[in-house]
Amino acid sequence: MDEKKKPEQVKPEKKLSRTTLTFYIVGLFSVAIALILISYVAQVRADRQLDTLTNQLNEQQTVAQGATQKMEDLQVQYDIQRTALDKVREVLDTELAKTDVVGATEQRMAEREVYALLARINAQLLADNPTDAKQAYDELVQKYSEERLLGNTEDGFDADINKLFQAVQQQINNQNSEE
Repeated sequence: MDEKKKPEQVKPEKKLSRTTLTFYIVGLFSVAIALILISYVAQVRADRQLDTLTNQLNEQQTVAQGATQKMEDLQVQYDIQRTALDKVREVLDTELAKTDVVGATEQRMAEREVYALLARINAQLLADNPTDAKQAYDELVQKYSEERLLGNTEDGFDADINKLFQAVQQQINNQNSEE
């Protein structure tokens, strides 16, 4: 009978081990399902972050392209202005124009005005109108100074103006001495 009892005792152990095995299998499947769910959630989150980063990268590329285009536009404008400035320097054709275009332009405008005043003085002298000629001469000397008109200053006029002014000055002085 003892022998019969032993197999009976073994049977409950098998049942217990089947129950344990069932719980073990269910537990493994639960852990596997939990890992699959965690993996899925992590993948969805990673995809969202990837989409966000992709959008940010696209925006940055757009900004960079815009900046590059603006730089190209500015370079074209710079080249156009540089060409125009070189043409102005060429037209002015003075040493001052190489460093100070505005100063050279102002100098040319002043020279043009001096030529016009000298022409007016000569026309009045030829028309035998010494009073108006003297008045225009005084205006010229007051505005530009005798030293500058004679070319004795750093910002003096060119040699042609100096010669014309000396000739006009001599004529005015001759007329003053005749009176």
